[in-house]
Amino acid sequence: MLNLGPYSAKEISAIRIHPTVVDRIMEGVAALFAVAAWVCAIWVYLHVEDKVTANFSLLSAGLGTFSLLAIGATAYLPIRFVHFPVRITQQNVATQFFLAIRLARVLNIMIVLLFLVLVFNKVEVEYGIPQGLCNMLTVGVGCLMAIVLIVYYILAFKYK
Repeated sequence: MLNLGPYSAKEISAIRIHPTVVDRIMEGVAALFAVAAWVCAIWVYLHVEDKVTANFSLLSAGLGTFSLLAIGATAYLPIRFVHFPVRITQQNVATQFFLAIRLARVLNIMIVLLFLVLVFNKVEVEYGIPQGLCNMLTVGVGCLMAIVLIVYYILAFKYK
């Protein structure tokens, strides 16, 4: 379920938004980040003596893959499983559903990117990554996710 607000569209069930080229590109970017997280996690696992740190990298890649699949699946849910921040009518249902699906795909990219950064969080000093860079990137991705959510809510209320 994609819960963005209190309003549902249970009475409207015949709407379907087909993925566009941009949607497919966003799914591909998220999948590419997940593959990169696994490649980097395996590389860290093979080159780090401390297996607890290496296991943290593998866990981050696994959680990134899980979130890729879970959030990616929400973009294909029927409209009755989506709750919107505005009241849904026949006039705004297509726009609101499109915005919600696009939000799910953008957040999918951001969350998988966050887990990709976390793969290197514990080993940044050993590999020449400036100390604190992973923490700054984590905060940066978190801020980007907040900006994406704010823009979504602005657009949702603009097109209500």
